[in-house]
Amino acid sequence: MRNIYFIVLFMLPLVSCSQTNTKETDTQKQLVLSKPEDTFTTLQFEFEGKPCVAVINKQYKDYKNKFMFPLSLFLKVNTLEKDKNEHPTEHEYLAFHELQTAIIRALSAEFTFCHVGATTMTGYRDIIFYINPKDQEKAVLVLNKFKADNKRFESYTFETDPEWEAVASFYEAVPANN
Repeated sequence: MRNIYFIVLFMLPLVSCSQTNTKETDTQKQLVLSKPEDTFTTLQFEFEGKPCVAVINKQYKDYKNKFMFPLSLFLKVNTLEKDKNEHPTEHEYLAFHELQTAIIRALSAEFTFCHVGATTMTGYRDIIFYINPKDQEKAVLVLNKFKADNKRFESYTFETDPEWEAVASFYEAVPANN
């Protein structure tokens, strides 16, 4: 059991959002240092009368540097193996987690971003990021490779959202940081 905890402690940083970039400028490094540590919380909600789940990075609740990341990036990942409610099976959860981790690593190698979280909807999942507009082309190159190689990865969309309004309802439901 102790070995499991040891493995989890050392693997978690690899699977969690490592939002650092080895090609960063000094200004970017200062910004990364001012970014909060990833701490996720689970929220349940309904969409079109069906149960859904959001796993949200609660450290961005009152994030002061939103202005540096005014472009939302939503990735839509289809659920291939579904239960009776069209939610992912256990195998599907693992496949989604592997894909999400690989995408986060690939994006992290290119630029700094905010990983807000993910939602599980009926038949699909969204992975939610906020990025700086100057990094949009880099994101497109990375995401197109994943999209071509993974049948689950359906699409991605960018929208200007300097106040993070697309995720505001999630942050209203997240308890205040202590």
